[in-house]
Amino acid sequence: MSPLKKGLAALFGLPLVLAVVFFSYFNLTGEDRMRAVCGEVKPGMTRAQVNQFVLDKRLDGSAADRGVSFLGDSRSYGRHSCKVTMEADTVKAAQYSFAD
Repeated sequence: MSPLKKGLAALFGLPLVLAVVFFSYFNLTGEDRMRAVCGEVKPGMTRAQVNQFVLDKRLDGSAADRGVSFLGDSRSYGRHSCKVTMEADTVKAAQYSFAD
């Protein structure tokens, strides 16, 4: 193989391989990571505490005053998330959610 072909293969092949590895790793480990995150969201936490938690953990989303909020993991493109049910500005329940 000529040096030009080797260079082109590295230029175009390496980013493709890295993209596949990146995407696969974060999707394969996303469930465990988000189940642990959901376990840290406790009933009784206030909306402000949840929003600070989102910032600390670098999650997507924010907690609403009432209803359901999804706190997603941007590394898995939102497939793995935590479903947080709010009632009267406090957490009622939190559970893992898989969007597929």
